[in-house]
Amino acid sequence: MKTSTLRFIPLFLFLSAPQVFAQSVSYSGYYNGPRVDVNFVQNPPAQYQECREKYINSTARIYSACSFGVDEARRMAERFGGGKGRIEGYLRGFSWGLYSSVQSNRSNADAMAIGATLNTDLLGRIERASLEGASRGKTAGEARGASEARKRFTSALDSGLNPVAEIGAIPPSAFSSSYQDPYGSLIGKPQTLEDMLKQPVEDLSQIRVYDSYDSVFLGDVPRFNLFDYYFSDGTYQFEMARWVEPQAAIRQWLNRPIDTKPQYEALGTDTVQVAIQNPKPGESATRTETVELKEIFRKSFVNAYGWYVNYYFSQNFYTQLDLGQRVGESIGKQVGIRYARESGEVKAFNQKFQRDERVAYDSVFENAYRNAFSTTFNDYSNNPKPEVDGFEIIGEVDDGILQPGERVAVSFRIKNYGKIATQGNAYLEGVQNGVSSREIAMPPLRSTPVRTDFLGSISSSVQNTATLNIGLTLSGKGFGAFTVLQNARVMRQVTPLGIEVKTLAPTGQAIVSYSVKNNSRLSSSASVRIILRDSTGRVLEENLGIIAGNQTATAQFQLDGYSPLELIRGPGITVRGQMFLGELVIGELGGTVLSQNPVADLARAFAEQAQDASRSELVRALQTELVERITGETTNLERRGYERQGDSTYLQQTLNAYRGKSQNAVAREAYSSLARTLWPVRKAFTNFIGIKSCNRKFFESAVKELNAGKKL
Repeated sequence: MKTSTLRFIPLFLFLSAPQVFAQSVSYSGYYNGPRVDVNFVQNPPAQYQECREKYINSTARIYSACSFGVDEARRMAERFGGGKGRIEGYLRGFSWGLYSSVQSNRSNADAMAIGATLNTDLLGRIERASLEGASRGKTAGEARGASEARKRFTSALDSGLNPVAEIGAIPPSAFSSSYQDPYGSLIGKPQTLEDMLKQPVEDLSQIRVYDSYDSVFLGDVPRFNLFDYYFSDGTYQFEMARWVEPQAAIRQWLNRPIDTKPQYEALGTDTVQVAIQNPKPGESATRTETVELKEIFRKSFVNAYGWYVNYYFSQNFYTQLDLGQRVGESIGKQVGIRYARESGEVKAFNQKFQRDERVAYDSVFENAYRNAFSTTFNDYSNNPKPEVDGFEIIGEVDDGILQPGERVAVSFRIKNYGKIATQGNAYLEGVQNGVSSREIAMPPLRSTPVRTDFLGSISSSVQNTATLNIGLTLSGKGFGAFTVLQNARVMRQVTPLGIEVKTLAPTGQAIVSYSVKNNSRLSSSASVRIILRDSTGRVLEENLGIIAGNQTATAQFQLDGYSPLELIRGPGITVRGQMFLGELVIGELGGTVLSQNPVADLARAFAEQAQDASRSELVRALQTELVERITGETTNLERRGYERQGDSTYLQQTLNAYRGKSQNAVAREAYSSLARTLWPVRKAFTNFIGIKSCNRKFFESAVKELNAGKKL
């Protein structure tokens, strides 16, 4: 339910209204709700005080305009503020009456009793309670009875004792309704109190206070809904900021079709003589000024309104307070009784439904229990009841894994809960070359461990690793065949573990490591070889030999002769490694020889290759790439880009590589050529207004350093 916060602003006076408040008025009428904590003005203000103080010595027309403004302010206060007071008093009483009456009637015993009698119209749906209760009682009784009978036999397993046939005490039925809220589930959700308040009956959509509503001064009649005036504490707190404010009142007066508006429009101007301070000798001591009479009206209206509005609001507030409460109580009683009647109907329906449901449930439970117990006990007494427990798949080779093509047996325990012995056979589903086991004896009320011969082999099509779903099917005399499933992890003895590519882009080299793992407890059945191929057609091979049980081994390949530019720009060189166990291909892994840091690697590649005069063609290609990348990044730098980005730029990495390596004569010439090619790029950095570009300054300094500090 709503609360009544944030709707009240204390009453106060405005502009030239005196800042004096009367004490809160205690009211001893019919209203008995919470105290109205507002300072009400009880004494009327003096008339025309505004005009007497300002215009008593002015012209008659000006004084008349002032008096006209005061009169209209008083009339506006009486009809606008007074009308608001009458309405707000009514609503304050109404909200309290509505709340208090709803609360006192929402549990009305007579209304709830009337609602309870309405269930005669719903008995067709309540019959469903008996049907559902009986059905659930029968199901529950059968389940409990059969479970108790089976428990007699499972408890006797391997004990040498016979199950007891006497039923004994019938356990409690443990009834619980199938519905939390039968009425809501079968008929529909009942209306809440909030629903009833939001959808009042038609004749309550308007209330009496609006019968004499002053639309000329107050505007259109507002929408009224019960829920808008129903609060969790029953207190309607009124808002005073708009209509008590003089400027809002004059706007309302000017915008409404007031009957005296023509008189206001007819106000013109007047002239007055105003004394001149310190006139010059021989000049007039006064001057003539034109006065807008409408302005006089508006000022006097605004100033006087504050004198009157609180008085008329206060006088009218209590005139409707009692009436509002009486109407609110009347409507609240109707809503509360309506709510109580529906609550009684819902409560009675749910009680009867759940009572009938339980009666029907209990009436069939015992017979269902007895019948199910007897039927199940006889079934277990006259038939074998085998069950498979501890199903395990066993490989031919005791190495801790199941390998493709390996023959398998199974180990499990047969539990026969029946009093009749039997025999049967086991068969594996999901294997190759499956055969049935030898006959398995199943004595009554005994558990028997079983270890079969090899019943088939694991699929040989598994390339590396796989999870197979293998089923153990048991069939025999006197019981239906059934299957128990088991997941089996199948893997090759040795499998690829991973491939790692370490790229040395500046020198056009790479190191490729290919790791494998022996998954079994035994040494590998053959030597393990890795054959590595790259996209240039190169083929390398390394023999890892026999790998001990549960061990890993790594083949390492040194690759060189690649173009640094291809490794830096991409797409790089692809490598694929195949693993062989003897002559059998077990698995394949791949990777790419490619720079992981092209910015640093390009600069390092230039520094590395520039040392060798025989690689001049490659050095020129690296220089072209460097110039292109450095030129490109100049367009993306902010004002202080080089300093902010640190080592992330091509220019800074070129400096780092230059500083980190001693330069021979060939390298010095290569760097000088690079510097001469880069020097014109400095013009890409424009100067900011009155400030030299920090990027350009940094760039020029860097290029000069690459030229061994010589002037360019």
